[in-house]
Amino acid sequence: MDDVLQLPAGSGHRLLLNGDLDFERAERIAAALQRYAGGPVVLDLSRCQFIDSTGIGVLVDALRSYAARGIEVTAVRVRPAVFEVLEIVGAVDVFGRGLFEIVLDEGEDA
Repeated sequence: MDDVLQLPAGSGHRLLLNGDLDFERAERIAAALQRYAGGPVVLDLSRCQFIDSTGIGVLVDALRSYAARGIEVTAVRVRPAVFEVLEIVGAVDVFGRGLFEIVLDEGEDA
């Protein structure tokens, strides 16, 4: 199974994280995220239901790297549990709430 799938996205990249962002997969995901250097990047986190401290580091490093290169990035379809972890560790404050688009789990009220 590929850890990061590239989906059609016009002039940029839409990258689907294909599973959880954890210690076991962090190195492969970090390498995959660094391959995409041009155009806007949309990170689709819809299949990521869990993120640990190593995964947070990978995501933060990727976001910083994209920002340093002037690459616009948005994280979409972020599950509430993942967003909550990012909020607790301060990543949401550092990168701005507008970077993250939250998706509600089935049956959850808005």
